[in-house]
Amino acid sequence: MSPERLGELFAAVRELLLEVGYERLTFDGVAARARTSKQTLYRHWGGSKSGLVMDAVTQHPPTLPDYTVVTSLDEAFAQMTRADSMSAGDLRMGFTLLHAASTDPDFATALRARIITPVVDQLAAVFEAAADRGEIVRDSSLFQRLAALILADLAFSPLISGQEQNEAFRHELLTTIVRPALTFIDDSDHDGRTAQQ
Repeated sequence: MSPERLGELFAAVRELLLEVGYERLTFDGVAARARTSKQTLYRHWGGSKSGLVMDAVTQHPPTLPDYTVVTSLDEAFAQMTRADSMSAGDLRMGFTLLHAASTDPDFATALRARIITPVVDQLAAVFEAAADRGEIVRDSSLFQRLAALILADLAFSPLISGQEQNEAFRHELLTTIVRPALTFIDDSDHDGRTAQQ
């Protein structure tokens, strides 16, 4: 299957997913929408609906800003604050995928492995880098929890608040919840410890 044809197929899967939901999505429906045969789908995905859907939704995986170039945690927070908000379509897709995960354990496993965990790890790496620079006390389990909190807020805050997420909302999350949860190292204490080592 050519990249162009595969792109058309995955677009058809995403459209159907939003229209009918994961439970009602079928290989017959995908084949009809994508103008292909069910045999072609079975040849590539072996009858695994979760595999087909996951490949379709990860064709263009979510990307975060490049936090490896920042020189401070505050700079990273500023980038997070300025990041583009999720579109209404992205939010709908996110809720659809979470609902699918609640009904299909195989899909839930794939969703965590291919989408959720990489994003959480990338966010946690921001805190790990700050610990490497001596800004905060290293607490890797806390870093993972805070990264998951940020991701959950991105996904659910518009639904809970009824308001579109914006820079002010993200700034409040980072400054009133995430930042106070971290233990910052006083520069003078850090310099003293460094001199003694």
